[in-house]
Amino acid sequence: MKLSLFTEVQCPPGSSPGQRLQELVEQAERADALGFDGLWISEIHFQPEFSVLSAPYPVLAAISQRTRRLRLGVAVNILAVHHPVHVAEQAAMLDLLSGGRMDFTIGRGHPHTRVYEGFGANREESRSMMEESLKIIHGAWSSEPLEFHGRFYDIPEIMVNPKPVQKPHPPIYSANTSPDGVEFAAQLDLNVFLPIHTLNRERLKNLAETYWEKLRAHGHDRSQRELGLLVPIHIADSQEEARRRARQGILDYYRVISKTRSEYREWLTKRGSDGATRLPPVPWEGMSFEEICAEHAVLNDPEGALEELKALVNDTRATHLLCWMNIGSMTHDLVLQSMERFARSVMPALRQEFENG
Repeated sequence: MKLSLFTEVQCPPGSSPGQRLQELVEQAERADALGFDGLWISEIHFQPEFSVLSAPYPVLAAISQRTRRLRLGVAVNILAVHHPVHVAEQAAMLDLLSGGRMDFTIGRGHPHTRVYEGFGANREESRSMMEESLKIIHGAWSSEPLEFHGRFYDIPEIMVNPKPVQKPHPPIYSANTSPDGVEFAAQLDLNVFLPIHTLNRERLKNLAETYWEKLRAHGHDRSQRELGLLVPIHIADSQEEARRRARQGILDYYRVISKTRSEYREWLTKRGSDGATRLPPVPWEGMSFEEICAEHAVLNDPEGALEELKALVNDTRATHLLCWMNIGSMTHDLVLQSMERFARSVMPALRQEFENG
């Protein structure tokens, strides 16, 4: 059982990008000392309040010099809006700087951030582009020289430098929220991340079952793969206190992401597209805090959180939890306190439960 942290680094009113990034570095240092396995940060563009992480690799490079054992990854690399050789170079450089601690995740990203329009990329072709990009990245990390001639990219004979420390290549994951996406990952024999903050428990369970079954159907060894769950978490001395402390931070997250989606629909309509058809409303838009607590987050005392997380793992056969503790406008002091409680009172019991199981 791997236990990591995840963040998108929101920048709520009254804070600054520099302040939020410095807090992230401090949280990473604390996570390294507390025994967390990894830290995953997003790549999100063009939405200043939603996220400051438009360039995640320099952030992780800085963190790599302040940590010693924490694995570091971008979740997700939006391959369809970047040249794959450039992505391969950045990721390999992080692996070199960190001494072989880089993990790699692919995905389509948040479409409502206008990332595809902003970079002139074709969202409809994004999955095919990801598959071709991944082949190129594999080659860039292992071939000397690299040469590739495909549908989207035509690469002459080049020497890509540096190569990753990890051989044959760093671990590769795919973040997904749909059956098609999960099957895509299973077909390519990739590890998978599923986000519970946008998936209710029943849908989450169904996607996990699909992933494990499709791995088997494609002839892959399921024991060699990981299924990770991205889980908003806050731990306090009681469930009531955890929910009270986390309430505003979490509601601010859903307010901002819902606003971003709504503005994107309006923007598409103004440009001549049917915004509601292109990006239809989803069930979690407009959710109450009670619904969030029931389906999309773990906000509890240590004993209650342990039981909730055990149930999630048992329902999905997850092998990796990505704990999202600084979601939305959660303040730095509350994040550190929750991390400390989790590491002291939840982490050892989770590891013992699933290592023995």
